Amino acid sequence: MKIRFILFMTALFCVPSDAFSKKKEATAFSRPKVSRAAPPQLKQELTTYWTQCTGGNGESCMVLGEAYETGRGLDKNNRYAADLYQRGCEIGLSKGCYRAGMRHYKGFDGESSKPKAVAFFEKTCEMEHVSGCTNLAMMLMDGDGTEVDPKRALAVYKDACERQHGKACVQMGVALEKGVLGEPDPGRALRVYGTGCDQGALEGCYRGGALALSGKAGSQDFVAAVGWFERACSSDHANSCYALGMLYHKGMGVRNSLEEARDLYDKSCRLGLKKACIKKQNMY
Repeated sequence: MKIRFILFMTALFCVPSDAFSKKKEATAFSRPKVSRAAPPQLKQELTTYWTQCTGGNGESCMVLGEAYETGRGLDKNNRYAADLYQRGCEIGLSKGCYRAGMRHYKGFDGESSKPKAVAFFEKTCEMEHVSGCTNLAMMLMDGDGTEVDPKRALAVYKDACERQHGKACVQMGVALEKGVLGEPDPGRALRVYGTGCDQGALEGCYRGGALALSGKAGSQDFVAAVGWFERACSSDHANSCYALGMLYHKGMGVRNSLEEARDLYDKSCRLGLKKACIKKQNMY
């Protein structure tokens, strides 16, 4: 009897510990470990979002993903965020596909994940999310995470521009100005920049002004350039304020006014443009 007991105990202690208790590997869909410092209300909210997300509520997956990405009540975990956004995408939320694409575009701990970003932006664009279309076109244009395809990129930009996405109009204008499919077309680029500018893309106003100033789209038109730059500068576009300051400094399209020029350089400087700070300083 004693020998049997010894053999039983020996066998018991030789059994690997994971045979008794095997912990499941944590994933984005495991119960979240909320920070002890988080307010009780936030703890309850995050637990509720987790329950709803694992139950098939895409919006709750999105909120939980944001919490992991920003560290709101949870330890930051970008991979978990991407997985939760992906679940929102699978449930049918275009913003889930878009955010999953953005998260993969940024990568994880220096590890590139751009091919996956392309796939998510492709899906987003199919769901008519214009920001996703524009990002897809940018990656196609640059061959970023996918093969270079400027023809398709331009077509995607055109579609997104026609659906009122100013950034897409600007990128389309850049492609036309550079002539990515053949001869540069600055005249058409200028019109497309105008569309982007009208839709609130300040870079479109700036590039339109630069084209008017250069004369590439026809004859030089300093007065038109002033108008383009004024529109963007009034909405705090630093480069446009600087360019407008230069026109006042030289009296091109407007009266010569060092005071106006200095004020515009100062505004551009405050908006973060270093060369404007230097230009303003040299005027004293």
